[in-house]
Amino acid sequence: MATKEFEILALDGSNFPSWAMDLKVSLSTLGLYRCIDETAAGTVTPSSMSNYSALKVMRNHIHQDLKMEYMYEEDPRALWTALKNRYEQHKAIILPEATQEWNHLRLQDFKSVDEFNHVVHKICSKLRFCEKEPSEADKIEKTLSTMLPSERILTQQYREKNFTVYSSLIQTLKQAEKNHELTVWNSNQRPLGTAPLPEVHANVKKWKFLIKGQTKESQKATC
Repeated sequence: MATKEFEILALDGSNFPSWAMDLKVSLSTLGLYRCIDETAAGTVTPSSMSNYSALKVMRNHIHQDLKMEYMYEEDPRALWTALKNRYEQHKAIILPEATQEWNHLRLQDFKSVDEFNHVVHKICSKLRFCEKEPSEADKIEKTLSTMLPSERILTQQYREKNFTVYSSLIQTLKQAEKNHELTVWNSNQRPLGTAPLPEVHANVKKWKFLIKGQTKESQKATC
């Protein structure tokens, strides 16, 4: 079975935006992007080996039904154009869904910053495909405005930092989350009131030392 470098293109085209980017990255890495580059049509003629290599990557990453439907297509650029035209029509379906997902996205609904960040990128990928990707400012505002109401003081502190890059805000939130987890862990390791008092601990060591000394003196006296 051929190895899958990235997710295959779903039959309904629901993952076409991310699939298209993965395909471009994969072919570019292999030096084969020119085989599907529409701007290079008529100017660059890839070798037969290059075309079939690109075709192999494409066919290995599309749904089985698509593979059968385009069985006799041997030109990777023609296959790419056909798939692109076929699924770009889904923008009319994807945009309303992605917009609704974005409007209802809230940081407070997720257990971790990483989970929230993953969904943000997933939704933004769909919106980018529809040429409606949120700006850095939009993503920052979405994050800060949907934190828990009980964290309004922290929210204000983050706003005062004037973040301009979404990833910087996420890194700061992840660090704060990690510090909080460590604080909770340390607290659970030694619950409040269970730590020995320094004075008591010192007295115990003192009495052990005195008793040990007295024992030695008794042994000498016996001898």
